[in-house]
Amino acid sequence: MPCFSLAFLRGAFVAGTAACLVAGCSPPPPVAAPAVKPAAQASHDHDHGHGKADHDHDHAPAPAPVAATEKPVEKGHDHDHGDHKHPQTLVAGVEELEKLAAGLGEKLADDAGEAADDAVHGIAHLLEDLRGLVRKELTEGEASKAATAALDELEECFSKVDEAFHTADDKADPPAKVFDSVKARVESAVKALKEVL
Repeated sequence: MPCFSLAFLRGAFVAGTAACLVAGCSPPPPVAAPAVKPAAQASHDHDHGHGKADHDHDHAPAPAPVAATEKPVEKGHDHDHGDHKHPQTLVAGVEELEKLAAGLGEKLADDAGEAADDAVHGIAHLLEDLRGLVRKELTEGEASKAATAALDELEECFSKVDEAFHTADDKADPPAKVFDSVKARVESAVKALKEVL
């Protein structure tokens, strides 16, 4: 640490005191930056019929539009849908559903945990696609109602299986046992879908 002489410190004190007496001890007022209007506000410099004094609403720029390829993330739904095929017809979708459900049963029997969980998620995406195809291909009426009820049943069944994969409860049934408990309901719902085709 440098050692300052008493004379130096006394000189600095006297000079500082003299500067305060001549210029005043208060700091200089802050210099305001020139007002610059953002581009979005510059073109919005008009009266809305209520005068500038009442002009108190926000002129923040609008949020950027979301590109058509970007999809908002749903709550609890943080993955992309680009990893599965989308059926073009209801018939093709129901056939795919049968294959995926059979494949899920095999994966669960083989104790292929992550692959089985992925299969459940694939089925969930397919069920979303099937709902859209029902709206597109079936007119309002009994067939549409029956297909919607079957899809509701399938979503409930596969949700139970998905919950079994993600539960923290050690006493909960394993996914294979849960799937076995809903298998007859799944088969019945698939049969109901096939009957309306």
